[in-house]
Amino acid sequence: MTDAALDERDDRGNWRPAEPIALAPINAWPPRPVAVLKWLFGFPGYIWPYHLFWLGVTLVTWAYLTPDLATMKTLELWWIALIHGRNLALIAFLFGGLHLYFHILRRQGDDRRYTTRPFPTDSGRFRFRDQVKDNMFHTLFWAVPVITAYEVITYWAFANGYLGFIDPGTNPVLFWGWFVVLLLVAPVIHSIHFYLGHRLLHVKFLYRSIHSLHHNNVDVGPWSGLSMHPVEHILYFSTVVVQWLLALHPVNALFQIHLAAFLPALSHSGFERLRIGKKLTLDGGSPFHYLHHKYFECNYGGSLTPLDGLFGTFHDGTDASHAAMRQRMRSRREAMN
Repeated sequence: MTDAALDERDDRGNWRPAEPIALAPINAWPPRPVAVLKWLFGFPGYIWPYHLFWLGVTLVTWAYLTPDLATMKTLELWWIALIHGRNLALIAFLFGGLHLYFHILRRQGDDRRYTTRPFPTDSGRFRFRDQVKDNMFHTLFWAVPVITAYEVITYWAFANGYLGFIDPGTNPVLFWGWFVVLLLVAPVIHSIHFYLGHRLLHVKFLYRSIHSLHHNNVDVGPWSGLSMHPVEHILYFSTVVVQWLLALHPVNALFQIHLAAFLPALSHSGFERLRIGKKLTLDGGSPFHYLHHKYFECNYGGSLTPLDGLFGTFHDGTDASHAAMRQRMRSRREAMN
């Protein structure tokens, strides 16, 4: 795939990758074990750098930026405020940093950018009539308190023995083995939960009253990732409830929260790849989710799991896939009428 092929745009400034969107190798049938191993352990791959980096952030946050679990046995304002302030700083640094890099300093120009259209600054769709300011408001003043609330409930429940029923001193092999398993499958849990919640939010009533706020962002940037209605925030971050049922250690739950909190910044960056230096590039905003914002009726989940393919809503970016989507929508409208 040459840079020249990738840089081609239509007359409206829209760009798409030269190759169709592919699902992760674990979805292939018949199985492709060599491809799966390369995907799991290669660079870039499933483990490194994407998820291992966020695991590192989680471990540092737990070790140095979180009060001792024993002190969180009772709900007190000081430690709740500490966690909220820490979350506010992390979100502002990540989302604001990516916005600064891509859209203010324009360090990549329009290389691998899906559209060259600027963010609206005088639109009635957005609070303050400005998309970026609107997105920042919803992220900092709605998303961060919901993240903090889920985190506070998690720590309080672990500290009081309501969660985590196996003592590592009693059965260390089971405890730490299960701990590692949950770390490895946390991104899959996130992907499945996201698909199910997202499909629910596209039910007409819920879409109009809740999810449409997120879809005001047709052309997305990093701040768009968590720009949602507060009810959607509650549903979206409820992915940690899966860890309440499974986890033996609070770090598993915190990692699940961090995946939900941090991944949307890059996935909504508006760029297919993030350039680091002159040679290294990493996957950025997946065209998979960008197409969902563009067309609304496809790609509800992610490329990690096959759910969109199973339910007929997968769009791989090709003209044939687009025609199939339009036919599906036409057939649905005819059936409703």
